[in-house]
Amino acid sequence: MLSYMPTITEDAIYNRFSSINFLVGSYNIEVFSYVHAKGWVKSGVGSSEFVMEDTFITEKVKLNKENCIVNLTNTIARDESNKAFRLLSLDIPMGSIDFYKGEVKNETLIFNNLESDTKIKNKYGEDVSFKLIYKTLSENKNELVVGYTKDNGKTWNPFVKNIYTRK
Repeated sequence: MLSYMPTITEDAIYNRFSSINFLVGSYNIEVFSYVHAKGWVKSGVGSSEFVMEDTFITEKVKLNKENCIVNLTNTIARDESNKAFRLLSLDIPMGSIDFYKGEVKNETLIFNNLESDTKIKNKYGEDVSFKLIYKTLSENKNELVVGYTKDNGKTWNPFVKNIYTRK
């Protein structure tokens, strides 16, 4: 039996991502870690490239943060049936995969992995979930703020901030 697979035009794909097209491009990154009593402290640098291909936007990011190499591949899709964005994050050195659900609010893309079964444990053995907040700062700069929670989203704490500057 043959199944029906609808075709999607390039315009439809572009429109699907119109609220987050600001992500697409090549960037240099400044990495900041949150330190109590000091606030955001520069902790590294890196680079990133977001590419729109087929029905996905994929980011390949490499960071040197506090002398540790972070190498991630993040893929964003628009789940039309649930009217949500989905993000699949692959942490290459750690060999971990995580899943996020998100939405756009006030021109800001917000993901969290509260519904994911792949929570990580911190050094104290506590389950930790993350929130990713992407927003435009200017025509050439974007920001990603990563927060974490240990109480299933009741409270969020700052963790890392990346400033993306277009190359």
